[in-house]
Amino acid sequence: MATIRTLAADERELIKRLINPRVASDAQAAYYALEHPRERTALHGFFPQEAVLSGFIAIAQTGFDLFRPLIVPFTGTDDSLVQLLNQAIPKNRPHIISLPIEQEAVLEGRFSLEKLQVSSLLRLDPRGFEPILNILVMEQENSEGWPRFEVRANGGGYAAAGLNWKSKYAAEIYLESDEDGRRRGFSKSVLSALIDRLLAEKVLVLFRVVDDDYGSFEDAFDLGFVPTGVRSILAQLTVSEDPERG
Repeated sequence: MATIRTLAADERELIKRLINPRVASDAQAAYYALEHPRERTALHGFFPQEAVLSGFIAIAQTGFDLFRPLIVPFTGTDDSLVQLLNQAIPKNRPHIISLPIEQEAVLEGRFSLEKLQVSSLLRLDPRGFEPILNILVMEQENSEGWPRFEVRANGGGYAAAGLNWKSKYAAEIYLESDEDGRRRGFSKSVLSALIDRLLAEKVLVLFRVVDDDYGSFEDAFDLGFVPTGVRSILAQLTVSEDPERG
């Protein structure tokens, strides 16, 4: 009979047998399961047989949303995903879930799900990248010690690029920009500066772009990003006390 339980710190080795942190489709789940600070991460495993781990979810406190923990699942079957969410997630407390788009239908009707955005995951092909030099780009660090590059021009225009997360093998970047910042090329400049830094560290550079953010797609493709075929949803999920749901 399948069981679900919290994974102890030394059981992270079991996760390493399931996941490849160097592959775009696995990199986010690998980071939150293996490298996100342990004091801010809870891991719950699905065991179809004793001592055989076949899937898990990571529940992480992040700077993305201070009040709603982030759920990152890594499961191979619909049933294991539903069981993990029902047993591991506190009832009636909103969470944010990052989920492969193929699994969205599994949750509909079983949980309270409010879709926030749909994204496509892009991967940098270093062969297509050429750095852009812009003296207006300023480097900063966030609370994790990760780099962030920003432009705030006196004549108008703002853009910033930083990291959603960074592991030993991969990093997922984000971009913020107003219309003037994009029109003046600042968005591409801050992305270039961040990419250049990450390439020096020899990590896989990933960029998750919201489907209707056409400007970010244009910037990304100009800088050498290519599609991975991975699409995901970001949604607010709440597990109900109602036994008929889930």
